[in-house]
Amino acid sequence: MNSIDQSGILAISTRLQRISDRFRKDGLQIYKENGIDFEPKWFPVIYTLKDKPCLSIGEIAAEIGYAHPSTISLLKELEKEKLILSTKDKNDDRKRLIQLTPKAEELINQMKPVWEIMVAAMTELTDTKNNIMLAINEVEASFKKKSFLERALTIMENNKSGLIKENPDNVEVEKITNPEDLKTAFAIRRQVFVVGQNVSAEAEEDGNDEATHFLAKVNDLPAGTARWRKTKDGFKLERFAVLNAYRGSGVGGALVRALVSDLPKGSRTYLHAQIRAAKFYEKNGFSQFGETFVEENIEHIKMEQYI
Repeated sequence: MNSIDQSGILAISTRLQRISDRFRKDGLQIYKENGIDFEPKWFPVIYTLKDKPCLSIGEIAAEIGYAHPSTISLLKELEKEKLILSTKDKNDDRKRLIQLTPKAEELINQMKPVWEIMVAAMTELTDTKNNIMLAINEVEASFKKKSFLERALTIMENNKSGLIKENPDNVEVEKITNPEDLKTAFAIRRQVFVVGQNVSAEAEEDGNDEATHFLAKVNDLPAGTARWRKTKDGFKLERFAVLNAYRGSGVGGALVRALVSDLPKGSRTYLHAQIRAAKFYEKNGFSQFGETFVEENIEHIKMEQYI
């Protein structure tokens, strides 16, 4: 048994990738044996558009479960092969609708009997005591309830012995520019607000699309997040969330400084601070104004700073 096999569940992603690669390699050969020029990686989009003839890029990404950039890359390849075409949505000029070409429709008709052969072969291959398709369905259902990252963050939160020293060696805060970091930020917020403070998921996620998000890392490990939004009252700083293990270590202050430095000089910035965090924001240059109020069953105070 090799090292990967001996590592157990730690290598689950590697072993699933290994199985996937074997399926794709053999699948490509099966298509060739039947005189069909078709890449197995094209299958998710082609099969989806076969059943749902006209979808936006976002809808396709959601259907096949791929990240938006990966979906776009795949669609560009299919368009180059003249298997799909895109048109403007009549109701929204910014939106592109994707559909199959006549070439793709003809190709699907050629592949249907081959798919039947593949189904028979794969059913035989996976007809084991621990059926892999049943296991995949169960694991995907578990992912929908709570992701791998969210579960790991919960364990980290509960591991009080893992508290970080007061002045960590390397705190870095960067503006989020990729989907993976955004997922990490959302997972941190879910852990802090939804799990830790019983804030509703709907309220916690509000405004995500119109905000600029930041991620703080300590020694390249995710530690906290925050965002700002432009409103009629100025720039609102919000969703400051730091994992328990990193609280009191300077991560929160680094996030405040990063957000403020990203905004135009002379701007009014403001936030809704939880009462228990008001002193922290005062130390970072904010002043209280107005009366206290309650959001999501938590007492808040408005604070502002002109930069």
